[in-house]
Amino acid sequence: MSEHQIILSDKIYAHLFAVSQAQGLSPTEWIASKLPDTKPIQPAANLLKDISDLIGSIDSQEEPQQTYQKTAFSEALVSKLAKQGIHLP
Repeated sequence: MSEHQIILSDKIYAHLFAVSQAQGLSPTEWIASKLPDTKPIQPAANLLKDISDLIGSIDSQEEPQQTYQKTAFSEALVSKLAKQGIHLP
């Protein structure tokens, strides 16, 4: 495994060192602990298999039902919007 260097100011390195030591880690271990886990990218075939049972489960040609229950709040909101010139069906 190759190694790489990062140039940090003295102030930043001192802060990094103090924080990592407080957690019982080396600066390198502390940085590594903050990186997100790397997960291998799934091939497209696996993704298709994962979503195959979802395909066709929603009929996009069917009109959605526009039902809602009238409440005092919704009626007040419709009234307020109507005063502003916005009319809802």
